Amino acid sequence: MSCRFDKYVMAQLNRKSVIDIIRTQSPINKAQIARQTGLSIPTVMKITDEFERNHLIRVNGKGESNGGKRPELLEIIPDAYYIIGVDVGRSRIKAIIMDLSGKLIVKESIKTGRTVPSQQLIERLIYLIHQVVQESNISVSQFLGLGIGMPGLLDTENGTVLFSPDFHWENVELVKPIEDHFPFYTILENSNRAMAMGEHWFGAGVESSYFICLNLGHGIGSAIVQNGEFYRGSCGSSGEIGHITLEKDGPLCSCGNRGCLEALASANAMAGQARELVRQGKGQRILELAQGNEENIDAKEIFDAAKEGDAAAALIVDKAIEYIGIGLANYINLLDPDMLILAGGVTGAGDYLITRLKRVIKARQMKFAGRKVKIRISKLGNDAAAIGAASIILKEFIENGAAIKYEHRKKEVAT
Repeated sequence: MSCRFDKYVMAQLNRKSVIDIIRTQSPINKAQIARQTGLSIPTVMKITDEFERNHLIRVNGKGESNGGKRPELLEIIPDAYYIIGVDVGRSRIKAIIMDLSGKLIVKESIKTGRTVPSQQLIERLIYLIHQVVQESNISVSQFLGLGIGMPGLLDTENGTVLFSPDFHWENVELVKPIEDHFPFYTILENSNRAMAMGEHWFGAGVESSYFICLNLGHGIGSAIVQNGEFYRGSCGSSGEIGHITLEKDGPLCSCGNRGCLEALASANAMAGQARELVRQGKGQRILELAQGNEENIDAKEIFDAAKEGDAAAALIVDKAIEYIGIGLANYINLLDPDMLILAGGVTGAGDYLITRLKRVIKARQMKFAGRKVKIRISKLGNDAAAIGAASIILKEFIENGAAIKYEHRKKEVAT
């Protein structure tokens, strides 16, 4: 029994090595694959022949000759399979369908709306998934699965949202009602981790082996990725940088604590501070950019007003950047990553944010700490979490040796 199991595991690892090399370095020939994986030519030929029969890879021309026949060059067929990725955000839910190369085929979004009772949001989520599947005209059998990025503390194994302060959810089953409605293998993951995985596979973190992805949006969160894997901690709550305390008697946070980074420097916190100043007759440029309606004020209007010289806006921005910079300097001192990737709506401020943030981080981090850290802006923009949720499905497919370890249930997508 053990011998058979060992052979199965070894075969799976070999398949994983081959498909990953083809995915990341195509077009590539079989001899190059053998050299890079350490496998024999016959083993590589057996695996690639199987992948070709399954229409997962194809020949894409021929390479240079070394005296014999020109070798065939192999590549993954991008449209061999597709993946659905969903980003459940506080203001909008986004769903995408991407192919194996990360190319977006369909993208749709709807307003998040009411989150209590939870069933209302789940129904909207089901509606949106159904919409993108219908729009794609892709056969159910071609989908590898569905990844969902959700903010909060999750039980990913059982597909349950344990606690999401933004949504006012506790112990909400999310995967089961989705799988009851669709014939898709479904994975639930924290949206910050989903975003980080998207950056690792297709974005700014492709070349990094140890990075932290910061989500600076409605709230503030992060994820730690080392050697392509998440650092989760003992109960899955790692990366909650938005809930480190920076002011012991500071403003109340949605998590129930006071003085959290999120309550001081998130886009939501900045908007609240701006509205208060507008009521005091300050920050008139912010109000003008919000078309005279203080409810329209968001981080973008505040940053834009600050760039134009509005004193109230500049005060809000400078305070937020200082708090974020302190949090990131602490992260660097504690974990020593080689890269910080900044994502989320606040990063739309571009160089105005980055220049000031680097200044604060440098002033606050320990001397000689973080000498190698690079600060990058997300390459995936607002689609990062949805692409990342789909990437988690793709990662599992690759690690399983490009074998689908589950079967689609024999039913059509519910209408």
